[in-house]
Amino acid sequence: MLRDLVAALRTWADEAGGVGLLVISLVDSAGLPLPNATDALVIYLTLQQPAHWWWYVAAATGGAVLGSLPLFWIGRRGGQALLERRFSSERLATAVKWTRRSAFGAILVPASMPPPLPFKIFAVLAGATGLPVWQFVLALTMGRTVRHGIEAQLAAAYGDEATGLFDEWATIIALTLAGVVLVVAGTMAWRQRRAAARR
Repeated sequence: MLRDLVAALRTWADEAGGVGLLVISLVDSAGLPLPNATDALVIYLTLQQPAHWWWYVAAATGGAVLGSLPLFWIGRRGGQALLERRFSSERLATAVKWTRRSAFGAILVPASMPPPLPFKIFAVLAGATGLPVWQFVLALTMGRTVRHGIEAQLAAAYGDEATGLFDEWATIIALTLAGVVLVVAGTMAWRQRRAAARR
């Protein structure tokens, strides 16, 4: 799937470069679904210019943050009612409780996961539950940097084989990322609670 998408975007990506990647990431994050497009572009552009991998990771991450902020503010202004229309009260209560208890990790984990995990609902939920905007931006930036950084490193290390590897190993990569991120998020939460208990 990712290999086919890379082939389809090839001509456009050659012209658009990192700026085009930022725009695609922004549009995808803001609400117009472009499944796997950002990931495919990170890999393809890194294949063309491996030395610029950091710029492509930064562009994809920056676009995701900018595109997700409107959803976050929608959640802050009236997201509870929006979520209640879409989810049952029991499921919503569980999601809200989990987000409030582990707010930073609730953004960091899904932000680092590759598609098809939808992130937009987490952005709205973060706003609705009152997560500070700086924490939302930091968690999203960290998660996307990890995700796109791994994609870029695969492309730089394995060349054209990277798209096939990503398709074949997407689930394992996702589970590995989730494990790493959960450990980090859990450690951070433990330290915060410990610091709060000392006050």
